[in-house]
Amino acid sequence: MEPWEAPVRLLPLPLPPIHGEVFGWYLHRLAAANNVTAGQLAKTLTPFKNAQVGKRTDTLWRWTPTVLPRLAILTGLTPETLRMLLPAIARVEARTTGEVVRYRRHLYIACSHCMHRRGITGPVLAHRPADFQLCRRHGIWVDGNRHYRVGHLPELVTAEHRHRRIARRFPDTMEAATKEAQHLVRSWLLNKKQPHLLSRWNDRLAQLPPKEAIYGNIIRRRVDEREYIATYPEFVTLLGILADPAWRALREPGRRTNLSQHRRTIDAVYTEAEHRLNVPTLREKLRSHAFSNDPLFRWTDSLGRSLMLVTTPDDHDALRDESHQN
Repeated sequence: MEPWEAPVRLLPLPLPPIHGEVFGWYLHRLAAANNVTAGQLAKTLTPFKNAQVGKRTDTLWRWTPTVLPRLAILTGLTPETLRMLLPAIARVEARTTGEVVRYRRHLYIACSHCMHRRGITGPVLAHRPADFQLCRRHGIWVDGNRHYRVGHLPELVTAEHRHRRIARRFPDTMEAATKEAQHLVRSWLLNKKQPHLLSRWNDRLAQLPPKEAIYGNIIRRRVDEREYIATYPEFVTLLGILADPAWRALREPGRRTNLSQHRRTIDAVYTEAEHRLNVPTLREKLRSHAFSNDPLFRWTDSLGRSLMLVTTPDDHDALRDESHQN
């Protein structure tokens, strides 16, 4: 009789997974607590030719749905609970039914203080929703490998509340809008051409002293996560515009749209962004060609017609006159 065919029973220490935990990570924790190897547990769960299960193993391509009822017996948890807590289980079942399950690609280390409350002393690698950036209970920024304390920056907590509302309201455009908003705020941070925003970001950066990575061997970041923290409230504000289908529909006008109407669209986008960001202006160099390279300007018209709008001073005068008339 093969190991996956033999009867299974409740483990002496049936640790539950945390929400979204990577399957291999959970299997290693469960095995260590019960003095067995992850490979031994894997062989009892499903027909498995390779006994090596890495901590990051999560796709489970050769696994079968038998993993769910057998893991439920080992842990004493219901299949519904395991399906909810372990994304890998849902993907194994989906492959047999043809259902499409979206793969979460946002990995993070769970807040160590929350884990200590549950008796877990080591780091736990898990998937997180795109709108989950910090542990509000302990004020820890979890999107990175340094886990900064940000409880002294209440605007971050407020921003995350808004982030979650935006994610619920615009689920279909969130992925694209998130990438666009991140590119936008990072461009403004690096090119230093938005002084009103730069002043805010520098103030936040000053309150986040650099420190060594705590989980650098697990989570790798090519960008200093302090930059994400400093720009996060403004990122969320812009995300509310960029994810809104009404604003996205305006950014690519039909070919028959006249230039005057297109100018008004660009002006409306900037006016809305200035209002939501609470800054006097985002158009510091309106009369220069550099304005056409502004990331928000280019987002407004990805087709490139924006270059036609900044060729002469008369164009700027027309844009200003039309905005006053409206």
